[in-house]
Amino acid sequence: MIWIIFLLAALAVLISGHKLTKAGDELAEVTGMSRGFIGVILLGFVTSLPELVSTLSATLFVNAPNLALGNIFGSNAANLAILALLDLVITRRAQQERHRLNSENQLTAYLSLIIISLAVMGLASQGFWHIFHLDLFSIFIAIAYIIGLQKLHKFQTTQEVDCSTNSGKSPSHQVVPQTLKRALLINAGVIVAASIALATCAEHIAEITDWGTTFVGNSLLAIATSLPEIVVTFSAVKIGSFAMAAGNIFGSNLFNVAILALADLVFFRSSIFAVASKSQSLIAAIGLLMSGLYLFSGIYGSQRKLAGRWPVDSLLVVGVYFFSLYALFAMR
Repeated sequence: MIWIIFLLAALAVLISGHKLTKAGDELAEVTGMSRGFIGVILLGFVTSLPELVSTLSATLFVNAPNLALGNIFGSNAANLAILALLDLVITRRAQQERHRLNSENQLTAYLSLIIISLAVMGLASQGFWHIFHLDLFSIFIAIAYIIGLQKLHKFQTTQEVDCSTNSGKSPSHQVVPQTLKRALLINAGVIVAASIALATCAEHIAEITDWGTTFVGNSLLAIATSLPEIVVTFSAVKIGSFAMAAGNIFGSNLFNVAILALADLVFFRSSIFAVASKSQSLIAAIGLLMSGLYLFSGIYGSQRKLAGRWPVDSLLVVGVYFFSLYALFAMR
């Protein structure tokens, strides 16, 4: 029965994720906002809501901080593996665009490097610096996220003004139709509800395997809550909005790490970093490494392919991800 619910929830995410991507693309046209910014703010936030709910539930109700931490860091690594997998399994056009991150995507990627680095420092300090039970690095993470969003919005506004000046046209800011608003809300709601069901089923399935909260959080739960990112990113690339796809992934990773600040706030027993297992530092550092690899290949990557077909740098990113899963299983 639990597997039937899991598959039905996955189907709901599949359908609504595709519709949400189309609605986001239409919203970019109507409002004049760039697809990269839509990907970061709208899709990045909506597709990360399952991580938000499941992470806060793990700290508040389940009292499993390592499950919460694993969900965040595992989801970030899975999200980055998604982008690399696009090179290997999607169309030739996606493979070519893979190495052409636009300037907005690059800014978001750099911000993700900063905020993940703060999380790694929090894990390394193990709650040494804190105010009451709140870790000092949780405060730094929240501040960095807010400043990052402001920088992204300012950058997007500047780009919009420059484009309108060069074209001689004023930016288009039409009224968003009610049907579009309704489509966004309905599909976002379905994605959140279905993803929560996925996470709940994953937790229940994980209990009978006795694999430990750290490994389960970084693998089963992380992949389950990352399903919206998989669907939305796949759909965005299929409709030709690679900037939206990359913005969704890096925007989701930004929001995911920011969730740690909230999780630390509601985990009243101590700092959430103070009770983290040692293997959490490994997966967090691997997420940082994958972000750097993807950013580097997105700017300077070569077009070398294994056997004339598989992009080498994409294989490297995917290989690092699966190595992390093996390492976590061995360290459980």
